[in-house]
Amino acid sequence: MLESDSSEALPLLRGTIHESDRILRNWDSENPLPASFYYNYGVALYELGRLIEDEDFEPYLDAAEERLNDSLEHLEKEDNAELVSKVNVALAKVWFAKASSQMTDDNVPELAIRALSAVDKAISESKLSSKVIIELADIAQNHGSLYTTLESRDKFITWAEKTLEQILKDEPTNTQALSVLGLCKLQVAHYWLDNVEEDEEEEEEEKTELSKEEENAYQAILESKKHLEAAHTELVKSDKLTPQILTDLAEVYVNEGNLVLNEEDQNQIYERAVKLIKEAQSLVDEKKLDYALPEGLAAFLAEYEEEK
Repeated sequence: MLESDSSEALPLLRGTIHESDRILRNWDSENPLPASFYYNYGVALYELGRLIEDEDFEPYLDAAEERLNDSLEHLEKEDNAELVSKVNVALAKVWFAKASSQMTDDNVPELAIRALSAVDKAISESKLSSKVIIELADIAQNHGSLYTTLESRDKFITWAEKTLEQILKDEPTNTQALSVLGLCKLQVAHYWLDNVEEDEEEEEEEKTELSKEEENAYQAILESKKHLEAAHTELVKSDKLTPQILTDLAEVYVNEGNLVLNEEDQNQIYERAVKLIKEAQSLVDEKKLDYALPEGLAAFLAEYEEEK
């Protein structure tokens, strides 16, 4: 529910935090509150901070970390390995979020390393669900995309790719794993595209071949397309198509078209992208979904239709 309808999630999270705070302030029993109480309190703080876009995330992260550490402290007196794993995963999410605001000169913050180590340990030592593991891989690849050097990006994106590939060995049609793996490959393409050196003389002539960076980007885009198309196919089969998969795939097509040198082939690819963008918008209108087209795709569609 937190991902699909934030308007419903926000009052629930606020209510959880308000009630937890009230219980904590009024607790006067000699018996301590259970570790699960602090875990749920900490998770609610993290999720609320994540969903409230117009407020500073940092105070929520600090409060969430404090409550999750309280939970770990109480777990020293409880025998609950499953909850220990859940708390460590929740702490890793908090650390990733904190690390994102601590990046300087493309150095990887210690908190990010600690977070990656924590989730890696949790996956290897606990029976986490595929859904949770995919979410962690998505967080890792998103964090990796924040860096500008390949070495720093690879530390997180490569980890995410390997984690997702492991899931797909057992669940080859897992649409979430396919989608996030496709996004990992797209992040690789973005790195190479951001590092393409513009050749002023070549811009004046008709381009006949891709640069090394463009070729690397193109190969990553083809990999991304393969995984996102597979996810799209499975979602169509199960009648669970979402605007997100449509726009993710459209973005891949636009990037692919930008690197195709044959004009006729390029136009065909752009037409596929336009079809997906329009399908996403129709789906949003039909189901009255709280989803806005990415600005880049909306601009591409407007420009494409203006030129037609």
